[in-house]
Amino acid sequence: MKTEILSTAIKTLTELFFRDSTNGTDFLAKRTLEHYINDLDLLGDIKSVAVEIDRQRAYALVAKVRSVDARAADDIEVALCGLEFTDAEIIASDIVFEEWKKSQKHC
Repeated sequence: MKTEILSTAIKTLTELFFRDSTNGTDFLAKRTLEHYINDLDLLGDIKSVAVEIDRQRAYALVAKVRSVDARAADDIEVALCGLEFTDAEIIASDIVFEEWKKSQKHC
């Protein structure tokens, strides 16, 4: 998604999902989210999405994204936390740590 419209997309989704829910916008919000993700490539740049969610304080949108794309939601959470480690890096560090723990027991 082009960065020029990312801000508007996040604002629109926030309003659709979280303003007065008695007016039946939940279906529209879900369909809009799916359209933004599938057709407009909302999640093409996870870091930009995370920055915009943080800027607008729209953290509750991450749970809504998870319903469509759990992996992307995880990546957004990592970016929001500032860790910026990929899953492969985390798995590799876990393997190294486990090997180190085993080596410590043999000393």
